[in-house]
Amino acid sequence: EADKGRTIKSVWRLHDGALVESVLMRYPKRVTICISSQAGCGMNCPFCATGQEGLTRNLSTAEIVEQVVRTNAYELALGRRSVSNVVFMGMGEALANYTAAIGAIRRITDPCPNGLGMSARGITMSTVGLVPAIDKLAAEGIPVTLALSLHAPDDELRNELVPINTRWSIDEAIDAAYRYFAVTGRRVSIEYALIRGVNDQGW
Repeated sequence: EADKGRTIKSVWRLHDGALVESVLMRYPKRVTICISSQAGCGMNCPFCATGQEGLTRNLSTAEIVEQVVRTNAYELALGRRSVSNVVFMGMGEALANYTAAIGAIRRITDPCPNGLGMSARGITMSTVGLVPAIDKLAAEGIPVTLALSLHAPDDELRNELVPINTRWSIDEAIDAAYRYFAVTGRRVSIEYALIRGVNDQGW
């Protein structure tokens, strides 16, 4: 727990012993859960502990959704508000586990009793910039928010911080993000982790 109990990190042990994390964040007007889509991550970003761990395996749709279901049950058992927002910003690159991640989004947004009945506008999908998957997500017709993990202003530095950049450059990733906005009308967030002396130079 942190922030006087307003933030709670949970570690979930899966059926095969793999460990994943989620984070519950209680705000005055919303309750957000940050969920994992993979055990570990294969993107190998050097500043990320999960990236340095490597990829163990993809999570199933059920394993992704259950993080929301169990956390929601925990909150309701305490007499608190139910989870209103879901961010795919936990362990793993969700767009690299595309089928399961989209299945989870559909289950989260499907009306009750088949789904959780949550608003797609309360869901954010974070990605390091898997361009074909961003375009595929745009075509799904689900109005989730896209968050692009940029972390560097030029390709030379981003190649080091976000190795997938050697496959799809900054320009290609930002162009895909703009296409996502053009198709869905949903705003795109840009994520930038400031690392002293590395990507926070004056220039």
